[in-house]
Amino acid sequence: MKTAKRPRVRTTVANLDARFEAGRRVLDYFDLARAVVTHGGARPGAGRKPLGRRPKTVKLSPGAIRRFEAYVRRKKLPHFSAALEAASRLL
Repeated sequence: MKTAKRPRVRTTVANLDARFEAGRRVLDYFDLARAVVTHGGARPGAGRKPLGRRPKTVKLSPGAIRRFEAYVRRKKLPHFSAALEAASRLL
């Protein structure tokens, strides 16, 4: 005796929810080895562009800090690092 094949029912959100609510394992309907992440992660060209500079921690006396901050205001430089960069060029 030959058994008749049941017609294959396409998996949709509606019938997947019904299967989940019925307590069936819904992960059996997916091939997790072929899962594709569609969002998140690194993207080419994203993020800040490199400036070619490296961070460095320096220890300065309070007087040196005040002098550099005054220099930044006087020369209208964008930030404290620009003052250190300008001072290093004078050496």
